[in-house]
Amino acid sequence: MTKLFDSPDLPAGGSLRFPLPPVRGRFGPLAVEGFAYRAADGTIRAWVNLCPHRAQALDLGDGRLLNSLGEIECHAHGARFDAATGTCTGGPCPGASLQPVAIRERDDAVWLE
Repeated sequence: MTKLFDSPDLPAGGSLRFPLPPVRGRFGPLAVEGFAYRAADGTIRAWVNLCPHRAQALDLGDGRLLNSLGEIECHAHGARFDAATGTCTGGPCPGASLQPVAIRERDDAVWLE
């Protein structure tokens, strides 16, 4: 397993970005980024930082991942996703979901499985 970040770096209600292993692209390796969100109950969920609507980073622009309602929001086109499931809740992404990242919290750290 690969260590992504230390658990205390992600407070309840917060989000944090982390690098993922590169994936094979059409013209060679592509850098990929993930992000994690810690719910108020302490649960951590993680997704690939890529909007299924336009295949660009969700936090493009101002760097925020969550809106004032606690939804994950793509700042380029307003697609909104449930922070617990990654499922589209509004905007130009009907039927789409964020790609989950398998993680595990152990020994005060979060690990890529």
